[in-house]
Amino acid sequence: MSPKPVRGPLKYLLIGLGCLAVAAATIGVFMPLIPTVPFLLLATFCFSRSSARMQVWLYNNRLLGPYLRNYLERKGLTKRQLISSLVSMWVGMSIAILIAPVVAVKWGLVAIGVAVSIHLIRMKRLLPGEVE
Repeated sequence: MSPKPVRGPLKYLLIGLGCLAVAAATIGVFMPLIPTVPFLLLATFCFSRSSARMQVWLYNNRLLGPYLRNYLERKGLTKRQLISSLVSMWVGMSIAILIAPVVAVKWGLVAIGVAVSIHLIRMKRLLPGEVE
């Protein structure tokens, strides 16, 4: 069951956010510490709610599509993708943990970071040539 598409200004906000996420993911393909897959997942979420055409375009994109398909079809991640995802996630989480004013929020962020790290580490490893 696909999510219900939104209408009005929220639709255009989601399309804009999805496009920004695609831009960040594209940079992540070439920059080692910028994660690609999390930004693609964000873009997929945004497009699934706002534009089926953009969602299909992203999934079939020559540069970004293989990263997205490998994750969504549970084929796996390369070692480089894993490391860049973990490093960037923990840098961002560390900043959020440092500035969070409530101790419960800090522990919640740690728990989320640990859960996501375990999920990523348990995924199958792909060799660099296997990304499609």
